[in-house]
Amino acid sequence: QILLDALNETNFLGVTGQVLFRNGERLGTIEFMQFQSTERVKVGEYNAVPDTLELINSTMRFQGPDPPWDRTIVQSKLREVYLPLYSILSVLTCLGMFMASAFLFFNIKNRNQKLIKMSSPYMNNLIILGGMLSYMTIFLFGLD
Repeated sequence: QILLDALNETNFLGVTGQVLFRNGERLGTIEFMQFQSTERVKVGEYNAVPDTLELINSTMRFQGPDPPWDRTIVQSKLREVYLPLYSILSVLTCLGMFMASAFLFFNIKNRNQKLIKMSSPYMNNLIILGGMLSYMTIFLFGLD
């Protein structure tokens, strides 16, 4: 609370203009700029200390008779996966799943061997199954 009170009493002229705090927030000047051709042109200024807005109408330019609408235009666009790329990735995915299946079969068949037992075959099987699920996502997410 002491810091907030000290901030509220702060008022001096700084490099960026008047420095003044109200309710813990700095009040200052906001410049409104507009891109015209390739340059930024100042078209207005809001000063929060006296709560004034100054617009320079002679520098504002708009296409057409009216100012533009103040909203975001959202355009939906359907994007497709390039078919040759999807085909190549699908073939590589099939090879990866075939190799993972071979490793899983080898791990299950030889799980009683000493070296396989020492490498925790159940954990290896879970890792292989997780990899196979990851491979499946390539098929699912590539479809349109």
